[in-house]
Parts: sequence; C-alpha cells; structure tokens
Amino acid sequence: MAETTVTIASPGGVRVRPASRIAQEAKGYASDILFQVDGKEASAKSLFSLQMLEMSHGKEILIVAKGRDAQTAVEAMAKLVESVVL
Repeated sequence: MAETTVTIASPGGVRVRPASRIAQEAKGYASDILFQVDGKEASAKSLFSLQMLEMSHGKEILIVAKGRDAQTAVEAMAKLVESVVL
C-alpha cells in the first residue's frame, strides 16, 4: 500500500476534463487507487465517482493505492493532480 496527499492548486479545481484524464491514467495501473476528499472516497478509475468528490481549489486529496504497482500509481496520480491547470 502507498499513499500521499496533494493540494489542488488549479483555480478551477478538478473539473470534468482533468478528472477524465485522471480516470484514464488510473485505469492503466493494476492497483486499486482511491481518492479521499473531505471524508468522501472514490475510485480514481471512475470518472463519475471522481466528479462526486467536488475537488475544488485548495482542497487536499489523499491518494491511496493498493496492489503490485501502488507506489508508481500514487506518484503518477499525484503528479497528474498537481499538473492540472484550468
């Protein structure tokens, strides 16, 4: 298991397009990847679930992965969230 916390820097937060990129990238990993925001949890592989998290500017996301490529998955998801600029 691996985990990290990132803060959403994008003024627009994580909307549909960035969430779609996250879900698509997450599907490339064998590990289960979860995003946790304000006590809510969602699979990073589900665009619909990610949208329900209401990931707005300044919120912290706890990214947790379980599986054989967990560390790589967490690092990639964190980098992707930090690169979102909309």
